[in-house]
Amino acid sequence: MKKKAEMTKIMQSVFMDIWMERPHKSEISGRWLGKEALSVFFHHILPKGKYPEAMFDSENIILLTFDEHTKVEQDPSFYEEVNKRREKLKIKYDRII
Repeated sequence: MKKKAEMTKIMQSVFMDIWMERPHKSEISGRWLGKEALSVFFHHILPKGKYPEAMFDSENIILLTFDEHTKVEQDPSFYEEVNKRREKLKIKYDRII
């Protein structure tokens, strides 16, 4: 298993790749996220603990505002878009939560 510092470095790289590829807007509301990539804007649709193989998969990460991220952390099924993506990812990883 990789060391935590190495895992963090890889995750930061994945986040920056996503930040450079996607518009800096919430993928739920379309709200502007700003110029700087903050880790709070990145949400793993499939949990890293249950799906470690999806941890660095950019398809498993959605850009959200701070408030949206808080809501989806409290209730993973809160947003329909997240639910749709979760279903596709479960098929991709051939697992059911």
